[in-house]
Amino acid sequence: MLTDEQLALKKRYLQLHSALLRHNLAEQVTQTLSPVATVQQRLHVASTWARAHPMLLGGAALALMFWRPRSLNLLAQRGLWLWQTWQRVQALRGPR
Repeated sequence: MLTDEQLALKKRYLQLHSALLRHNLAEQVTQTLSPVATVQQRLHVASTWARAHPMLLGGAALALMFWRPRSLNLLAQRGLWLWQTWQRVQALRGPR
């Protein structure tokens, strides 16, 4: 049978071991999700910039269409399709 002092020591050891395991798990999760968080942050910055400069993006798209109409015609059609799809998805989500 263990004494009170031995039980207290064993309890402290288990607490420290659990803290170490939690720390290791947190580091592994951070290392795994860090690249994802970086990409998400960059996409957020880009979308914020795009929302702040819609005329500039539209003008650039228009300039590209006239610059090389044959190769960009398909790109413009796909862009229009993506925009329309995005608008439909936003309409399904409803007001924020």
